[in-house]
Amino acid sequence: MTRYRIMIMLVASAALLAGCERAEGPQNKAITEQINIAAEEQTIRDNAERWVQLIRSKDAAAIAQLYTEDGALMPPNMPIATGRPAIEQVWASMMQTPGFDLTFAPDQVLVAASGDMALDRGTYRLGEDTGKYVVVWRKVGREWKATADIFNSDKPGG
Repeated sequence: MTRYRIMIMLVASAALLAGCERAEGPQNKAITEQINIAAEEQTIRDNAERWVQLIRSKDAAAIAQLYTEDGALMPPNMPIATGRPAIEQVWASMMQTPGFDLTFAPDQVLVAASGDMALDRGTYRLGEDTGKYVVVWRKVGREWKATADIFNSDKPGG
């Protein structure tokens, strides 16, 4: 191989390496950052625990703030409640039911690789009733907010 060809190969290799270095440089840091899925999952589990505490204190206004502004609550045998004011009203109404005692816990939390959406699937107990639920969470700024919440009873016709 001649010196000329060796020089061309070295220059081409240097150019390729420089291009690779730029692709992973600071301007593309957001692309290469890894989402801490376990931490995001724990945050959602913490939100669920806080939600149960707010139910115990019967704070419908604070519960409504756990939802996105355009969130949807889909309780059984009721029309869909869309938006925080409607969600607050449904929660307030449910919590006025005599003997209302709701607890729930996630069985599974799946966080999207992008870190901006998650699914929380679990079970609940409401007095003598048991059932299941699904909450779809969306990351709004730095906070996880419920964007869709649906639940139903395990009892036939419930």
